[in-house]
Amino acid sequence: MAFIVPQNEILIQWIKKLDNTRLPVYKAHRELALQALKNPSNSLREIAKVISRAPTIAFILMREANRSRSSLAEPVQTLENALSRLGLQRCSTLLNSLQDSDISEIPQALRQVWLIGQHLNIQAVGLFSTRMARLWQEIHWGSLLFLSPAWPLLTRHPEFFAQWEQRVLGNNEPAEQVERELLGMPLTALCLGLAEHWQLPLWVIEGYRLLSENPQQLVRALHIARQTEQPLLQQQKLDQQPLLNNWLNRPANTLVFTCGLVIAAHNSWGNEQCLRWQRLISLYLKQDLASVQQTTHQLAVNHARLQRHHDLWQPAQALLWPWATQRLQQPTVQDSAPAPSTADLALWRSHCAELLRSPSPFSNTVQLIQRISQALASCGMQRICIMMLDKLGQQVQVAQLQGIPTEQLPRIFTLAANPVTAHLLKQASQLALSDSNRARIGPHLPSELTQVFNDSHWLLASLSNGRRVVMLIAADQSSNNLHSTTVQAFKKTLQCIERGLLIFSAPQHEQR
Repeated sequence: MAFIVPQNEILIQWIKKLDNTRLPVYKAHRELALQALKNPSNSLREIAKVISRAPTIAFILMREANRSRSSLAEPVQTLENALSRLGLQRCSTLLNSLQDSDISEIPQALRQVWLIGQHLNIQAVGLFSTRMARLWQEIHWGSLLFLSPAWPLLTRHPEFFAQWEQRVLGNNEPAEQVERELLGMPLTALCLGLAEHWQLPLWVIEGYRLLSENPQQLVRALHIARQTEQPLLQQQKLDQQPLLNNWLNRPANTLVFTCGLVIAAHNSWGNEQCLRWQRLISLYLKQDLASVQQTTHQLAVNHARLQRHHDLWQPAQALLWPWATQRLQQPTVQDSAPAPSTADLALWRSHCAELLRSPSPFSNTVQLIQRISQALASCGMQRICIMMLDKLGQQVQVAQLQGIPTEQLPRIFTLAANPVTAHLLKQASQLALSDSNRARIGPHLPSELTQVFNDSHWLLASLSNGRRVVMLIAADQSSNNLHSTTVQAFKKTLQCIERGLLIFSAPQHEQR
């Protein structure tokens, strides 16, 4: 998606959209928090300890406490402060109004980022709390809430995480480039704006400010940290740069170091990205690299032992793998797609014959769309997305996916007004996207589709029922070149689909 709006205006739009997002919470967590609040023998510290097991609830209470503060009061930095400011009765009322959900109802992407945040908390406390015992509260709450600005985003757009982790961690695409394409601005800048708006703990704000506005010192420190075998030389270089040395020893920077570590470990413990954060932590703690690595691995295991959600990825699992293994692999794109087999083409003909039967054999649109998907797959298409348009031609609803994980696409998205979209919606038409025209046409297509099909040659078609375009189909063969037989069969399939739509919507069929 091409954004021409200034970044500050995009940030304002995102804040308006995300500010009042209702965050889901685990039902069990809400019940535990309410029990702790209602127990008269509990101190504020004991209540805060219980609620810290549910970071989302802690975030909601701290955000509400800062919203309701007077202009003279300082923003709360810990949950204990928030409980004191709001009062236990108001906290109970707020918790009763929350949207509690079963695990299956909460987007997996959001639950995965919650898990990453808890891993960040365990690593930060385990690595730094002994050295900075007086700052335990700042380390604990800052690390627990460091990723919280992304929670409302993933509640509304869970598909963002799957796209981001694959492209940034798996494909090694530049993070800022990917984020500008998906969000219109860098993710760190969005998180900084939200953290400042919600007045999150100061360490969270300082961390995102470093990543968003002043990354130069971080780059210099990472460069010095590479020389782990020469600690004396490292110290000499820091002594020669007092500003960098002072910056490196800022306690709040530990959250950035730990966040970088756990994000990298989400993909692999043995890659260069993970190693550079371990080196930086080694430089900060003045410990040898092997000791830091042993500690981070043990803390990852400790974190995994606390988890019960088996559908989420635990970085500790990768400690059993060969060291260089990466969980997120770059997608393999074939140079040339194979032709459909004789058996597949025979099956394709039978599916098309069913689409053309009159009266229509399909009782509902679900059956019709499933048959369309089967016909497209039989002619050689490996990834298929079938979408239905609303009557105004402004929104599409994903009706069927084949070969594409459901989390990669939102269920409903909006079509931008531009000449390419207008051409597709005016009448039934087809587009073939390849390297030769991707840069020219791609920015005018829905970003939700280009993010899925960006690495291959693919086809996009609009289909009409009578005079109105009602359906869009995107498909590819996961290859750099579509096979000519598949392309010809795809075009014939479109003709069968349009004829099948007319038969299905005929009055005699509707009366059946």
